[in-house]
Amino acid sequence: MDQIVEIPVEIRGVERVFEARVHAWQYGMQFFIDIDGVEVMLERDDAGAFRAILPAEFTDKPPDKEIIGAIIDVLESL
Repeated sequence: MDQIVEIPVEIRGVERVFEARVHAWQYGMQFFIDIDGVEVMLERDDAGAFRAILPAEFTDKPPDKEIIGAIIDVLESL
């Protein structure tokens, strides 16, 4: 069963809170986060670092890398 968690970040002096759907699976955890209308999946790669994966059908401008980086910083601090 997936859980919902809140991830608070500060971007350019503005506090934002993102809801993440956390999915535990065989090799770890995946975080599905809606960032400005785009569902981004964050998971650890083989080296243990987080990577962001956009939906396969996504063709527009990607979400702000600074936001993704701030979310990853919070997840790494847990």
